[in-house]
Amino acid sequence: MRRFGTWLLFIVAMIVTLGSAYGAYTLAGYSWSQVVDYRSPFADYDRPWINESGPAIRGGSASAEDTVTPESRRVVLVIIDGLRMDASTTMTSLDILRGYGADMAATTPQPSLSFPTWTTILSGAPPQISGVPTNWFENPVPVETLFDTSLAAGKTVVVSAPDDFSMLYEAERADGSYFESWKEDEYMSTRMVDNAISLVAEHDPELLVVHLPDADEAGHQYGSDSDEYRSTVGQIDADLSRLVQALQDDRTAFVICADHGHIPTGGHGGWERDVTVVPAIFTGAGVRLNSGSIDQIDIAPTVAALLDIDIPRNAMGRVRGEVLLAGEEYAEEFGSAHYSAFAEEYVATLGGTTGFSIKSSTDARAAIDAMTQEREDSDRNDRLAMALALVGAALGALVVLGLGSWRALVAASAGTAAYYAIYNGLYFVFHGHQWSLSAFNSEDLVEAFFNLRMIEATVAAVLGVIVAGVVYPYLRRHPQGPRQGFLGGWLALGTATVLTMQATLAFQVAWFLWRYGAEISWRLPNLKWGFKYDLDLIQMTGLGAAVLVAPLVTYLVGRYHPRVRRATE
Repeated sequence: MRRFGTWLLFIVAMIVTLGSAYGAYTLAGYSWSQVVDYRSPFADYDRPWINESGPAIRGGSASAEDTVTPESRRVVLVIIDGLRMDASTTMTSLDILRGYGADMAATTPQPSLSFPTWTTILSGAPPQISGVPTNWFENPVPVETLFDTSLAAGKTVVVSAPDDFSMLYEAERADGSYFESWKEDEYMSTRMVDNAISLVAEHDPELLVVHLPDADEAGHQYGSDSDEYRSTVGQIDADLSRLVQALQDDRTAFVICADHGHIPTGGHGGWERDVTVVPAIFTGAGVRLNSGSIDQIDIAPTVAALLDIDIPRNAMGRVRGEVLLAGEEYAEEFGSAHYSAFAEEYVATLGGTTGFSIKSSTDARAAIDAMTQEREDSDRNDRLAMALALVGAALGALVVLGLGSWRALVAASAGTAAYYAIYNGLYFVFHGHQWSLSAFNSEDLVEAFFNLRMIEATVAAVLGVIVAGVVYPYLRRHPQGPRQGFLGGWLALGTATVLTMQATLAFQVAWFLWRYGAEISWRLPNLKWGFKYDLDLIQMTGLGAAVLVAPLVTYLVGRYHPRVRRATE
């Protein structure tokens, strides 16, 4: 009867493990698609503002003491793609501008990818609001941007940028434009600057948007801790200096910022400080001398205040008075209507009560935070039963295994510990990765990255099964090998060890599903934990392959284990 139980355990563990591997694979694909295909409930995919003749929400009409009125001011917004904070301090042009304006460190939202952060800079909306979560977004953005509000206010707009700006922001509507396709191994920023200067001479715009792509290309290709990256930054420095010298005058304000940085080996998208804390320098007309920290979502509202145009309607950021010569009181008054309208719409979208009084950006932020917490708590309560069911199933599998053979459970636990040591040693030490989207250097490497993690999980599991097989005979006074009538037990040990690995991963998956959920309906999860969750599912999938060979592995270990051979001689 006992031998029948070991064979039953072998068969059931095999079936459960393979089923869990398939479920994990399916859930991983679903969860990844939820991020890539995320549609924000706060955005408007019909883009009604495109046909509007005027702004939707006035930014404000506070009086500002300035030698140049906002109505006559020009703003030059330059986005330097992939420029790290430390690299920016080596640029002579930026150091000079810092000495005459507001030197700010801007924190990007998650994910710190190009399309999401460009959209944040131009709209003030983070990805959960803008609905632009990745670089695979291929439609006009569903939130209002500075292009929209500037044109609606009758401002003359010029843009010089990669042709992605035409796709994302319909920037060809500008009064003058230059677009160019991304080119590998070819420096583009000189042409971007040359055409920007020519277009300004032709159109005399109030808003000029320039995107310089080359630091990002160098970061991806060579890493940000490379001579090639530093050399490229030096070239950009020279081109930026030409742009400033050509356009500086008493009416011009410059806003020079990066969309994201790079990790030293190249790559971005994650939460690392090298990636998420980037320069944002304001200088010129209407700007005070200062330094400090802002959020990237604050750039668009502050530019709107400099130009006296409508704040983009989906902007979650605020006008930063410490940047403006007009000061905090002006910034608050300018943005008060927008703060109130955005906060009320945010609360209403999440099912909260509208009609509360918001008198400042602080009030708006408090209302948004309170509604966010309330909705998160409600969602987690709804997901608790599902998460507990998954924990219960994983715990039940371990209890059944322990009741069937406590020795097998102890050996399987030793094998599981070895699995985690090997897998995490490869991931964190050998490869030097973090739980971060920055781990793969470009989007076309995503599939290869996860496939390699699956292979490494399979290899680590097989090695863990070997450890379990080595430990198992030491738990018996008189161990028997698979050829002495214990074949079922040795085969079951292999499947039981892999099942134990899956069960411990299931505990971690259950925690994420309770906290953030598999379905994304109104906000993106914390992407550090989201990345780990995907890796957990990928590991569970790889364990499905490992369980097919695990019985053979434990059979061979049992047959040739020296303690078994001595006991049977």
